[in-house]
Amino acid sequence: MFLEDILPFDIKPTVFVTHPSAVIERSFQSGLIERGLHPNFLPGSSQGDNFQSVIETCLKFAPEAECFRAHRGFDVTDTTHLMVKYGMKYDSNLVSLMTDRLRPILMESGLIRFPIYYEDGTHLFNRLALDLERLKPHFLTSGLKIISIHPMNWVVNPPTLQYMRSIKDSLTRTAYNQMDRATIELIRHRGYGIADFSRQLIEFITQFRVYKLSELYQIAIS
Repeated sequence: MFLEDILPFDIKPTVFVTHPSAVIERSFQSGLIERGLHPNFLPGSSQGDNFQSVIETCLKFAPEAECFRAHRGFDVTDTTHLMVKYGMKYDSNLVSLMTDRLRPILMESGLIRFPIYYEDGTHLFNRLALDLERLKPHFLTSGLKIISIHPMNWVVNPPTLQYMRSIKDSLTRTAYNQMDRATIELIRHRGYGIADFSRQLIEFITQFRVYKLSELYQIAIS
């Protein structure tokens, strides 16, 4: 549902994959998206019981990937050095709160980092206004404007972080990851929520030149 809505905007998103997905695979093979890894290095991860096994699991889902964004922004030198060893060249593993003048960062590991400007969960966590007209000036300032959207937030459209948390707490991990359209329709927020704001934001920013992360990487290294 997320890709069905996003792709008509004529942008090529980087999808950070966590598990096998026929939809993502078809979209990638059709050249509609790029893929990165979304490793979960935290205790209890379903992807593996150590850093190396987590990376190797994720690479099965997107063997061509050269970038990543870790679950919950997990970041220690052990993981970043391992990611380089496994072929990663850049990441987007730092979330800012709409900070102006963001630039690519050359990390000590050799990775180039592209900090996130807007992330839907961060927006909700900080209780920022879901009012694009009020916030438009912030998106017109200088610096990187990396946009990060969670597909589940897009389809559920929570108005608050607590709304989404109550859904997660009521479901098992398997049930949460395998929700069908009928279930989503039952739990989707009918009023104005974060997905509505994100959609308006995408409509606004696509008036301008939108770069793929891979394009930003090529610009940065040149």
